[in-house]
This record gives sequence, structure tokens and C-alpha cells, in this order.
Amino acid sequence: MTAPRRYKTQGINGVSVLVLTVGAVILISGLTNKKISNVVTGFLAGSAPTPDAPGGSTDTSSTDSGIVPSVGTGIAGGNAGGSPSVNKGIGKLLAAPYGWATGTEWNDLDLLWTRESGWQNDIANRSSGAFGIAQALGHGTASSSATTTVRYPGGGSERKLVNEYPNMAANSGNAAAQIAWGLAYIKQRYGSVSAAWAHEQANSWY
Repeated sequence: MTAPRRYKTQGINGVSVLVLTVGAVILISGLTNKKISNVVTGFLAGSAPTPDAPGGSTDTSSTDSGIVPSVGTGIAGGNAGGSPSVNKGIGKLLAAPYGWATGTEWNDLDLLWTRESGWQNDIANRSSGAFGIAQALGHGTASSSATTTVRYPGGGSERKLVNEYPNMAANSGNAAAQIAWGLAYIKQRYGSVSAAWAHEQANSWY
């Protein structure tokens, strides 16, 4: 876990995350051979986006994206995401519309969020309060906050109010919502993942 952040961001709001999420749902629908309604239902039910075989049954073979059919629940139960490998697979799908799902940009995103959170959707920085995969800090409102159980690096956990994202799903530990926010933040503030990773390496925060 990195040192407490000293930055403020503006302009990433619920509308931005909604637009990105809608785009991601359409992309996931195409990549996984699922109807859009099934993708949305899956997210609401807490399922990671796994592909359907041509006959409509779940393909249980491994995929290049790292997504596997057996998905652990996130904190607060039933949230999309779970293990770091599952969350990373969701990240690869959501990074694709930015052109960041392959090559240097993907490698740098993996390095960035491995260093920040280990791709864990329930991890928090004890001193700063930064929370989730992207380690968001101070972007929510009272109406978007949620009480949830957070874990800390090195051990320990507690139930606390998190008020980090403009999205209740992200606050409660939803990996897809956290990743969507994080990608939008990187695009707005740095323009590319490589620039964000360079800043992280130089300053221990992004």
C-alpha cells in the first residue's frame, strides 16, 4: 500500500462512470457472446463477465483474459469480482475500449494496480482511506457512501463508511465499478496508463 495521496480530482462524476459502464456492457456483450440484458443482469447479480459457448452454456475453459467461471463474492456479498485474477480479467475487458487491454498500456495498468491494491476490491489504505482496486480517495457524496467491511494490508479489517466513488456499487466493493472509475480517472488526469505509471514510480501515488 502506498503513502497517503495528496491530490484532488475534479470532473469524474456519476454520469461519466455511467457512460463508460454502458460502453463496457456493450463491449462485454460482444466479447462474451451474451445478450446485453444478460450482461446487465449478471453484473447486478454479482457475476463476473464469463463467455457463453455457442450453444448458450457457460464455457468452463480458461481464457486469455484470466476470467474464470467460478467467481468469489466481493465484500458485502454478491458483488462482481472476487479474487485478484478475476478482477484483473474484468479490468482487461473494461480497458479494451481505451485501447489499453494489450501491450505496454496493459502491462503498465497491471503494474500500477498490483502495486496500489493487488487488484483487491476490498482493500483500504489505513492512513488515507483510499479504497478498492484503483485506490480512489474522496470522490463520493453522502448519498453515494456505503458502510462496508474493508481489509488492510498486513492484516486486520473493520466495518466503516467509505465515501470514495460517485457510485454506490463501487463503494460496496464492486470490482467492475471500481475499475470503470479508475480507467476514467487515468484517462482524464494522465491521458494514458503509461503516464500514470510513470507518475506512480516517481511519486508513489497517481
